[in-house]
Amino acid sequence: MSEYSPDRPYILEQDMALFVATDAETASMYGARVKAAEISNVDYKMRYARFHADSSMKPPPSCGRIFMGYVVIRKLGRSDQYETWMPDHVFEELYTKQVSASEA
Repeated sequence: MSEYSPDRPYILEQDMALFVATDAETASMYGARVKAAEISNVDYKMRYARFHADSSMKPPPSCGRIFMGYVVIRKLGRSDQYETWMPDHVFEELYTKQVSASEA
């Protein structure tokens, strides 16, 4: 992860990276593409406190310990689009960063 930023929990959707599902089942359930950014569960708790009243968000996990993971926006562009947090090892098993044509 890069340097700490106090604004990291509040990253905007347009600033998040695009990821693609690694299997058909995940793509079918949550959309083939998601937006995501690496943040801890504690950062997601702060994000949820600020944005949940105006956004469709899943509640944060318990915060007895700090775990790295990702804020994930699923079902992009659909009426049922929502945001959630996932532990890094789970996210990295289900998604891979989309490579743009300029990066290929």
